[in-house]
Amino acid sequence: MKSMDEIVFRWEVAKVRTQASIRLSYRSCSGWYQSIKCGVQLPFESLLERDLMVLQDIDQEVSAFALKPETLVWVDNGREQRYTPDFQVISRNGRVVYREAMSQRKFDADPSLKGRRLRITDACAARGSSFEIWTETDIRKQPRLANCSRIRAAVAFLTPTNLSVVRTRLVADRPVSLGSLQTALGPNPEFVGALLGLVAIGELKLDLNAAIGPDTELHPVRTA
Repeated sequence: MKSMDEIVFRWEVAKVRTQASIRLSYRSCSGWYQSIKCGVQLPFESLLERDLMVLQDIDQEVSAFALKPETLVWVDNGREQRYTPDFQVISRNGRVVYREAMSQRKFDADPSLKGRRLRITDACAARGSSFEIWTETDIRKQPRLANCSRIRAAVAFLTPTNLSVVRTRLVADRPVSLGSLQTALGPNPEFVGALLGLVAIGELKLDLNAAIGPDTELHPVRTA
């Protein structure tokens, strides 16, 4: 077996594809997810993969992400090896992570990814990035996933009428509790939805790891 210094890695960038061609290239397309950050519909092969898309869309530490944008290629013991991570994730500070969504059962059965995991990790490190495998334990951690799902759905309440009302109660650089805003805005549940929708598009932020309730603090996001 070659040492890491002897192996040459290359990354192949995926061709621009239409939704129809993406669907045909997937062995099992379970559905489509409309991504806020990507601005397009993304196919997913499993609900676990879809849930990870939701997390990445709402996590404000994630600046951008792309679905299967690159394939890693190398030769090991005379055989060409190829691996396409599910996501390339770019953090707010510019850090790049290649991320794979995988069921815990599948991971437990083959944690080495058919002996390729070390190669993949080292190839990512060689370009200043990292490689992660996310299972149900990471993706479906509560209340984070429930919060992100609720916030993603709340985009539907970002109507001009709702926004004109809720923005009158927001003060720049001043956090405010969801409960106090509910009291000030009145009983219309769409106003709460609009506030959470502003979290989805990055105008407000909250603690995604705490259950959303009256005590939840909403923080305006400073823009450069």
